[in-house]
Amino acid sequence: MFNPELISLLGGGFVGFLFRYLAEKRDAEKENFNRVLDIIDKSKEVADAAASRVPINAGKITRRLIVICILFSSVLAPFIAPFFGIKTFIETNQVNPEALFGLIPEVSKKVFVELYGFVYTQEMKQTLVAIVGFYFGSASAARKT
Repeated sequence: MFNPELISLLGGGFVGFLFRYLAEKRDAEKENFNRVLDIIDKSKEVADAAASRVPINAGKITRRLIVICILFSSVLAPFIAPFFGIKTFIETNQVNPEALFGLIPEVSKKVFVELYGFVYTQEMKQTLVAIVGFYFGSASAARKT
């Protein structure tokens, strides 16, 4: 049916094409790999330059400042504020009930109430609990050498 010369010609052409295709593909992958390595090297240079601009202790100092502020507002401020007569305003809803057998409907409005002292909110309590938990957790996980 097919001539052996035709089969060897088509087979040789196909194998030559296949090898050439694989070689070109390998070269393209090598170029992409080299580009990725160049990008990684460049990003390392940029990261090192950024790290050299910021002191190493900046994050530690910021965290400690936040902890000191929360501890002050949770422990000391409730005692200091009333002593100096510092005023605090709280927003609350004032409800006027309905009147005249329902002809005048119930009305609520926001009013600000003045207090002397310090208001200890739920958010401050949660923050204090999170800080205490973090410090106890990091102390228990610290390496003892």
